[in-house]
Amino acid sequence: MSRLSTSFAVAGLLTLALTACDARYPPMPEKWATPSKPHHDPRPLPEPTFDAVGAEDGSLLASYAARKPTSEDKRADWSLPTNAKTLIVELLIAAAHDDPEQMRRNLTSDARFGLPDRGELRGRAIFSQADPLGIEFLTDFRNVASRLQKRATFNCRPLQPGWELLAASGAEPMWCTYTSSDGFDMLVFRLSVEHSQPAVDYVGFVRERPEGYIRATNIGDRPPTTPYMKTATQLEAPELMPDASSPVVEPPRRPEPPPQPAPEAAAPEPAKPELVKPEEAKQPDAPKPAKPEAAKNPDAPKPAKPDDAKKPDEPKPASE
Repeated sequence: MSRLSTSFAVAGLLTLALTACDARYPPMPEKWATPSKPHHDPRPLPEPTFDAVGAEDGSLLASYAARKPTSEDKRADWSLPTNAKTLIVELLIAAAHDDPEQMRRNLTSDARFGLPDRGELRGRAIFSQADPLGIEFLTDFRNVASRLQKRATFNCRPLQPGWELLAASGAEPMWCTYTSSDGFDMLVFRLSVEHSQPAVDYVGFVRERPEGYIRATNIGDRPPTTPYMKTATQLEAPELMPDASSPVVEPPRRPEPPPQPAPEAAAPEPAKPELVKPEEAKQPDAPKPAKPEAAKNPDAPKPAKPDDAKKPDEPKPASE
């Protein structure tokens, strides 16, 4: 028994000695190299094309070349849908300056770009391992913004009353669009909220200016622009058919109200007599009183007044 235990101990020691001589797996470098940060030199503005050619205000991209980005302390108070266009303008300012770092501040961490459709057709990530700065998206975005004129039509999908809170909290996105004069060339933006700050989540455009509307087949239904509202279900047993074979799965119908009797014609009200004030009442023509004889004969004695009429002689008191 002692020999068996001794042989196991010797085998363990040999195994440790052999494994200690092998190289470490996975191999670790002796010194870690600091990765170099990607660098990008700003490029000049693209030449205006299509709608921007000959426009008095120039292209949409060139109109924001002189603008400066908003500071971070002011951006802290932004919210949707109030600052929807302000956020898109910030993205155009960063594209006009050809600044990838400033562009990243206006995009979500998993922002994508593709065709101008709510279904995000052919969508792919803006930032990837092969393109950490998103130069491919930045180049195409600058070219498309140079095709549109400064006064291109801007529109945001209106939200139904009371649903602004859904956009402000990030529960539902917002969609805004820049459109060319003929309606064929578009820049579509999907706005959302990330880390309590509004940001652009998707940008849709066509690299080459289309000559008409693009029709895609077999893409399924597009997501709704406004969320569906579910109503509460009634937890009541459905009514049965007369033969009790299958229930009728439909809401009960309200009984029709009984017919109301036709209103009777109101009897005409008797004419009210007109009230005449006593002062305004006309008195019948009374005969004129005859002139007294005193008026005819001024020398005649005037008749005595009633007050001056002789009163009956009062009995004198008896003398004492």
